[in-house]
Parts: sequence; C-alpha cells; structure tokens
Amino acid sequence: MDATEALRRAARRWPAREALRDDGGAVTFAALDARADRLARVLATRGVARGDRVATLLPNAVAQVAAQMAILRAGAAWVAINERLAAPEIGHMLADSGARLLLTGGGAAPACVEVEALDVGGADRDVEAAIARQPPGPPEVAVGEDDVARLRYTSGTTGRPKAAVLTHRSALTSLRSLLAELHDLGPEDVVAHVAPLTHASEALVAPAFWRGARGIVCARFDAGALRDLIARARVTTLFLVPTMIQALVDEPGIDADAFRSLRTVVYGAAPMPAELMERALALFGPVLLQIYGMSECPFPITTLRKDDHLDPRLRGSCGLPTAASEVRVLDDAGRPAAAGTIGRIAVRGPQLMRGYWNDPAASAAALADGWLVSGDVGVLDDAGFLTLVDRSDDVIISGGFNVYPREVEVVLETHPAVVEAAVAAIAHPRWGQGVGAWVVRRPGAPGGTEAELIDFCRSRLAGYKKPLQVRFVDALPKNPTGKLLRRRLRDGEA
Repeated sequence: MDATEALRRAARRWPAREALRDDGGAVTFAALDARADRLARVLATRGVARGDRVATLLPNAVAQVAAQMAILRAGAAWVAINERLAAPEIGHMLADSGARLLLTGGGAAPACVEVEALDVGGADRDVEAAIARQPPGPPEVAVGEDDVARLRYTSGTTGRPKAAVLTHRSALTSLRSLLAELHDLGPEDVVAHVAPLTHASEALVAPAFWRGARGIVCARFDAGALRDLIARARVTTLFLVPTMIQALVDEPGIDADAFRSLRTVVYGAAPMPAELMERALALFGPVLLQIYGMSECPFPITTLRKDDHLDPRLRGSCGLPTAASEVRVLDDAGRPAAAGTIGRIAVRGPQLMRGYWNDPAASAAALADGWLVSGDVGVLDDAGFLTLVDRSDDVIISGGFNVYPREVEVVLETHPAVVEAAVAAIAHPRWGQGVGAWVVRRPGAPGGTEAELIDFCRSRLAGYKKPLQVRFVDALPKNPTGKLLRRRLRDGEA
C-alpha cells in the first residue's frame, strides 16, 4: 500500500462523486485518480524514476493535490514548496533536494529555478495534450511503505533549512491515526482547505478521500469569505491555525448561525490563547480538535479531543498520545522525567522521519534508539496529557508559520551596514507573534536604516519572516560563554 491508496479506493467506490472543488471547477474521484495516473506517466517520460525528487510550486488548488498524487505514484518523493517563499529559499530547496522536475501552474517559474519546470495547472496545452495521450492506469513502478514519500523542509537554528525524510509508512500511519480521531467523518461531510496544502491542511485530504467526503480548496484565507463559504456550502470540517480562528471571531457581524454546519474544527501549529478558545467554543460550539505534530513526526502525535475542550483544566494541553505514538518528557540527563517535570519532548512511532536529507550529523543529534528528541519543551501530567511549555530553539510562530531566528539573522548579517544581528518574537495583534530584530551597526557604513533592512529581508525571505521592526543597539545580550540571550530580547531587557 502507498500513500495514494485513499484516492485509489475512493475512485473505485464513489467514481462519480465530487472529490474536490476550487475556483476553476469540480473534479470527481474517478477523474482525479485518472489524472494522477496519467500525470505520473508523463513524469516517467521526463525521466522521473523511483527514488527521485519532484518539487511543486503551485497555488492552493486541485492541481496541487493531483500533482502530489502523481509524484507519489511515479515512485518519487514530493518536495512541497510554499509559494510565499522568496527566490533564494526556493532555489536552496530545489538544489538541496536534487529535484529532477518542478511542477508549477498559473505562471512562469521564478528566475532562481535551474531545473526543468512543467506547468500542470491546466493552462499549458502541450502538457495537457501529453497527459491526455497517456494510457489509463498508473505507471509500472513498485512503490512500498518504506519508500520515501516526501522531503519536508523545516528551518533549523543554523539558518539553513533541512528536510525531514518521510516514508509512505509515515503518511499511512498519519492517515490511520487521523481516521481514528475523525471517527464521525463520512460521505455527507464537506471539508474546506483554507490553509496551505503544503502544510497541515494537506493531512486532511487523505482522510476525506478515505471516507468519501467532498473537499473545497480555497486559494487563500479571508475571514469574511470563509464565513460565507461555511454557510453556503454547509462546511462541516476544516483545519485552521489560531490566527485564522482569531480573524473569524473578530469578523464584524459574525454570529453563531453562520457556523451551525461545523462539526469539527481541527487546529494546531501554534498555541491557542485561553480567551480565544473560549470565544471560539462560544461561536462554533464544542467542535474544536487540537492536533500536535512536527515536520519530523507528522501529526497527530497527540490530540486534545472535542470533549476534552469542555474541561477548562485540559484546554492548555495538547492532549493524549495517539495509539500509534509514544511520548516522553526527558530530563537534563536524557532520562524519562517524572510527571509534572518540565523537559525535552521525545516521540516514537511509525510516522517518524527516517532522518534529515543529506545531513547525518543532524540526524544523529535528533534520533536515538528509535526516538526523536525534539527541541520542544513540555510536561506530562499524571494522566498522560502533554502540555507544551516552549517551542524549539526560540522559534517564532507567526500566523501558524514557524520562523527560526537564526535564518533571519543570517540574512541581516550579510548587509554591509550590519555587524551583528539577533532576532526574537514580538507581540502582534493579529498573527500572535511577529519578527523583531536587534542590530549592531557597522561604524561608518552607509545606509542600514530600519526601512532599508526590512526591505533587504523582504527580498530574500518569505514575507512572514521579515522583521516588523528593527532596533539598533550597541551590543547584544550574551552570557559569559558568548551565547546570545534571546529571552532578554523578548522580555525587553536589551
């Protein structure tokens, strides 16, 4: 069995049922399955073989799902690239992964792309003709559960993005665990994808296929448009990050009637403030389902179920481990800590990454005896509920996206007017957190104003990673060994 089995099964059981819809129209399960097969055959004609990597740079649309399915059926690993990334970030992922092809849609590939680009968005007549010429059925490639299905890039503290190597077994484990948590999902449900399919919302695609639910893919998130979509299409299920939930509850003229169809609102990627959770429960009803995961171990690792949210004592936690996951909290010596003791979170299970792509040192540091020792800090209570205390390596969570400070610092420090830079989280009224930068200027160097440095970062990083403000200091706070004290920056002590 491979990670596309849910679509294959749905196409056999409900061939004429609508599978997905976007702004361009709808596609049935049979049609989506057939397109994935034929596109997989086209990839083979372009030299894609089992074990290769194929990247996508596509908008949130049906084409993204079809491309992902085709890549996996061709025996290749999917490298999902967020359209919001800047050209240098895209170029690095393509070069580091050794991608053989880049699948695009709706426009020309960025200038940084040095691999062959194929427009699979439906507008390229030559590509569409090549797809139509292919015979039915998948290519003759033996894909097993131990084959690599995805390289999932996650920024590290060194500032160089690294890729978690995830297998088909990992994807299938995630599917089975989600089906257990989404036990009431069925053919009458409507699943809306408003978060990027390159991120967490993609995990709901396979469960929806497995249960015959209808999916709606939205190009972007807009609170008012989503409210109207939920009411009009009777949406029952969707994934949101807390900042999206914040935007919904703050939308003028909002009321509970618009959300009566909702049965499950999956959320994650960032903590949910207590006040926001109370407002969301009052507006949506008891439909919240929190899921915790990470790039190296796709969710769900733990879940806080709908009924758990009704107990105020549990709302600050991220729930209990799933049947497929083991979770420990480790003390400073690397031993399992007693209940109630804060420590590093370690996880084990079949969805765990194989390692980091082309980075044996980082793999050895993260993996030990089958366990992933994460950078997340948390605590387990006597009942086994996990609560996150902090995020790994001072990560900034802006609108559900992770921003690692060192990645931004590396860019700032390439500016000729900057001697040294530090980055930490600052409060943001909409996104929860934003990026703040503290900079030591180079004496006598021209330029280097706040606006110039922000623009400098904007041209080299995704928009959500650029600093919202830059403060100039004589020196950065450090401990006696020279380690940067980011907490002092966050606490306003610098």
